[in-house]
Amino acid sequence: MLSKQTIKQWVGPKVLGMSDYYRFAKLKAGFGVFNGQEFRKRIFLEILSLARPAEIIETGTYKGTTTEYLAQVSGLPVYTVELDPRHFGFARARFLWNRQVRCECGDSRPFLRRMLGTPVHADKPVFVYLDAHWNDDLPLKEEIEIIFSNRKNAVVMIDDFQVPNDKGYVHDWYEGGFGLTLEYLKRICPGHVQAFFPACPSTPDSRK
Repeated sequence: MLSKQTIKQWVGPKVLGMSDYYRFAKLKAGFGVFNGQEFRKRIFLEILSLARPAEIIETGTYKGTTTEYLAQVSGLPVYTVELDPRHFGFARARFLWNRQVRCECGDSRPFLRRMLGTPVHADKPVFVYLDAHWNDDLPLKEEIEIIFSNRKNAVVMIDDFQVPNDKGYVHDWYEGGFGLTLEYLKRICPGHVQAFFPACPSTPDSRK
């Protein structure tokens, strides 16, 4: 009789992730759209209205909850990448019949180079949602460089980022004493890039 561990090794994480999608319905909610932050939905809708992007790119698909929302409310093509093979398998099953969403498995940096190096609408804005900066390897610096070296009119939303003067918004810190803060962003962003923060004070929802 095969053990569960043997079966997992045999079928692989991507297939297991696809199985998770059909076996565990509750996982489809993930952490919620934009990690459950309702005000961030309003920010995204305002960006859609003002910037009118031609396409959406997301890093850190996870279960595809936010991905699905981005596609539904925008009606735009959504390109998303997930590093973890099992999470990717889950998202792949979720969007298997959805031609609006293209889901890939891999590192965000080569993915962004491909997506932005040969854009379909090079002269129009692109909205990029950068998520899943929780591993030891922080790709944010390279992600920002890739995005703005290819598309100066990009609009970027960064998850788990510090909001100045509001400790209720949780943000990530990394080895070496640096975190996802405005000071860090200033060191890596081109001069023409402007930073904006939520106008809404933090709530229990924003601490997720």
